[in-house]
Amino acid sequence: MDNLYTLLRAVDNSCCPPLSRQEAVELLKRKKAYFTEEAKANPLAREILHNGCVACDLVPKIGHGSFLAGSPTFFRVHEILRRTRKANFPILIGNEEYSHNDAVDLFERCVPNVQLHHAPWCSPARYSASLGLAWASTLLVSHIVARSGDSPLLFDTGVLRHMGLYTTIMALLYTAFKTNRDVRHAAPWNTALYLDLNIDLVRRDLPTAAAAHKDILPRQGFFKTPDFYYALARKIENHGFDTELSARLSDQKTVAPTIPNAQPKQA
Repeated sequence: MDNLYTLLRAVDNSCCPPLSRQEAVELLKRKKAYFTEEAKANPLAREILHNGCVACDLVPKIGHGSFLAGSPTFFRVHEILRRTRKANFPILIGNEEYSHNDAVDLFERCVPNVQLHHAPWCSPARYSASLGLAWASTLLVSHIVARSGDSPLLFDTGVLRHMGLYTTIMALLYTAFKTNRDVRHAAPWNTALYLDLNIDLVRRDLPTAAAAHKDILPRQGFFKTPDFYYALARKIENHGFDTELSARLSDQKTVAPTIPNAQPKQA
């Protein structure tokens, strides 16, 4: 099933700049329709669209945690789920409390490639894939070594003993500490910011949403810090990205309506 992110990306790719005013208005309508349809079936998306409530009172809101106290955005929800993953805290969505994993399932309908589900450290399901890969590779290598050495045995016992031990240990350690996303796909925090930019423009019925492509957002280099993303998220939700968006559209010679008298809202 397509998620909200892929649907909006398909809208972005349906027309190439420069855009006419009619194309911009039509693409705005399509993006707005996708947000509206998702909100009908997804209570988390509904709360974000209508500036409702998505929170976890069990998370300390000090330091960087103060960012979590604002109105719900996709990036803020990502941070709430990230900070509650290990503790498996419940999440309040609107007036109803959801389990952490149920909240992640709702979030994944919009933002793919997240690794935010809570899984007990000792859960067999947590280790099955990595152990299966480790043991399969051990069997394959031991069989190849046995065949190359003209051994009457199907598997080389030395390889089974030593390689099996090391690959098992590596698989257990790697899985115990792994929280990686799939690097072949977009990072969820970048996806969340892209959705936040679009939903901010859609709420205000601004046709510039038609040109709010993902590559318009600035990216951080190899060494990433939370301050960069928190500042960008604040800028988007306070409408402070409007001027930069217009400037980028102008650089791309995109013909789309400008934002009239856009002023950042007070934080």
